[in-house]
Amino acid sequence: MRRLLVCALLGILASAGSVSAQEKLRFSGFVAPGLTPVAEQILSQAYAELGIQIETVISNPRRALLDAASGKTDGELVRVKNVDDRHRTLIRVDVPVAVSHISAFTRNPQLLGKSLSELQYLRAGHISGARFGHELTEGFSEVWTAEKPEQLLEMLVRDRVDVVVISESSGQRLIREMGLSDVFSLQPPLKEVAFYHFLHEKHADLVPQLEDVLRRQLGAAKGEEQDGSNRREHPTKQLTRLSHEMS
Repeated sequence: MRRLLVCALLGILASAGSVSAQEKLRFSGFVAPGLTPVAEQILSQAYAELGIQIETVISNPRRALLDAASGKTDGELVRVKNVDDRHRTLIRVDVPVAVSHISAFTRNPQLLGKSLSELQYLRAGHISGARFGHELTEGFSEVWTAEKPEQLLEMLVRDRVDVVVISESSGQRLIREMGLSDVFSLQPPLKEVAFYHFLHEKHADLVPQLEDVLRRQLGAAKGEEQDGSNRREHPTKQLTRLSHEMS
C-alpha cells in the first residue's frame, strides 16, 4: 500500500511539472497585418484564463506550418480549417478566430462580371503556402506565388500576372497604401474562409478547455454587441465579424 501511495505521489508531481512546462507556449505564425495581431490578442486572453502565456514565432507561411506540424513549436496561431487533413499531428480548436472574404484583383476592366472559370486562360498569383489561393487558381494557364500580398500587387502592376487572389481587406488596404488607382476587385468575392487555431497533438488535453473559453468569450462579445455598448470594442467581439487578410 505504501508503495502505491508513493507511486501516486510521484505521478501527481510529474503531472504538476508538465503543467508548469506548458505555462508558456510558442506558436508558429506569419506576417499578416490584419490577421495575426488580432489572433494573438484573442488567443492571448483565452490562454490567460488557463494560466498560460503565448508567444508567436514568425516565419514564412510554409515554414510556419512545417514547424507546427513537426512539434518544433506548440502549434499554429491561425490557419484555414482543413490544415489538419494534411498534417495529422495538428488538432483544430473548433471555434473560428477570424473570417476572411477572398477576392480576385485585376487591372483589366474587361474581366468585370466574369466567373472564376471564365478567367482560367489568364495568369494568376496567390500567396505561397495559402491553401485557398492554390485551390482557387487551380487550372489557370500560369500560376505564380509570392511571400507577401504587396509582392503580388507589384506583379499585377508590372503586368506579370493578370489576376491575384488575396483577401478583400488586404487588397483594399494595399490599394490605398500603394496609391493604385487602376486596381480593383471582381465582385462578388470568390470565397469566405474561416481561420482557426491549431495545437500540436502533444497538447491535445488543452483543446476542449480552449474551445470552452473561446465559446464563452464569443457569447459574451455577442451579448455586449446586442446591448449596444459604447465602450471600446473588446478583441473577442471581432470573432463575429472579422474580415481580415491571409497574407
